[in-house]
Amino acid sequence: MTETTVDGRVGGLLRGGDVRIQLSDSQITGRLGGGVFGKDVVLTRSATEISGRFGGAVDGQSITLRSSEGKFTGRVGGEVLGFDINLSIENQNLSGRLGGDVIGHSVDIHIGEGVEPIIAALLACITHYYYKVTARNGNAGSRGH
Repeated sequence: MTETTVDGRVGGLLRGGDVRIQLSDSQITGRLGGGVFGKDVVLTRSATEISGRFGGAVDGQSITLRSSEGKFTGRVGGEVLGFDINLSIENQNLSGRLGGDVIGHSVDIHIGEGVEPIIAALLACITHYYYKVTARNGNAGSRGH
């Protein structure tokens, strides 16, 4: 795999954030959000695991995401404030749960040909984390296109 770049924006002008990520065979690096309020992404990867940290040393989150026979498991964050990863892929559909049975969210994502399932699972985890943070900060109901 040659290095691939994911570049764009999530959300609107006022409450959105930039996405600038570089993917290679061994790492995923870049930044989510702006220069001041954004989060660095520093992850290592293999064919079956992505691990590392997004955000800073104080306000960041650790992630461990493992793949085995179409199943994705792991954890984002710590034991108390983090959430579990329990996803699976079948026929280009990524589904399952992020977080617990009560406070978690269901996942149902169709991924296109050529998209690595483990990368789709990582994006689901980061999106879930983003929604948790914006809900905690009172922005969950905001509309930003």
